[in-house]
Amino acid sequence: MGIARRIAVTAAAAAMGLSLAAPASALTDTEAGEFVDKLTASYTDPTVSSDGNAYDFDIVTKAALATGAVDTLASLNAFTLFAPNDRAFEVLANDLGLLGKNYRFGASVNETRVFNAIKGAADQGKVNLTDVLLYHVVPNAKVTGSQVLSGPFTQRLTMANEESLRVTVLSRSARFPVIVLGDRDGKLLNDLVYRPDVISTDNTVVHAVSDVLLPPSN
Repeated sequence: MGIARRIAVTAAAAAMGLSLAAPASALTDTEAGEFVDKLTASYTDPTVSSDGNAYDFDIVTKAALATGAVDTLASLNAFTLFAPNDRAFEVLANDLGLLGKNYRFGASVNETRVFNAIKGAADQGKVNLTDVLLYHVVPNAKVTGSQVLSGPFTQRLTMANEESLRVTVLSRSARFPVIVLGDRDGKLLNDLVYRPDVISTDNTVVHAVSDVLLPPSN
């Protein structure tokens, strides 16, 4: 059973990733299963209910399922994911004016409301959700946090939607590393890798990021 089938069966999609080359072959069934199990360990389908946890990956997981972006992951032999948490999607929905003028942030996130708002905007053509998701994906490369920190201070990566993402290392401190991602919003220090290597298998890794990355074309 491939990764796409596993994710569909468990009602949990993988999210976003970082990849560099054209896919050669898919992950083994064993590794695909391991990745999905780790990703969905605390998964709650936001169209069914909201667990209120602002810092897990329910919305991005469901979005990958809903858009078919998971098919890209299914074809890869390795990948790195820059995965926005549920709070990041709440911020995006609010910035797009999808949650109402008087929306207030709280300790938890109403994942159902946020997902439905973003999915509705995508259905109306207001945002290309698939493109946004793939902008977090670079195929066939597992890039760990330590590799990023030991690499160039600034580099550009070609994402799965064929657009580039700037990655800048502001601090190489093992205790307080600072990795900043530069997307089209032009804001300084808002797109942070705040938890490197939050999920890892032999050929995959997920880095938790603080904001949804917006591709130049979206």
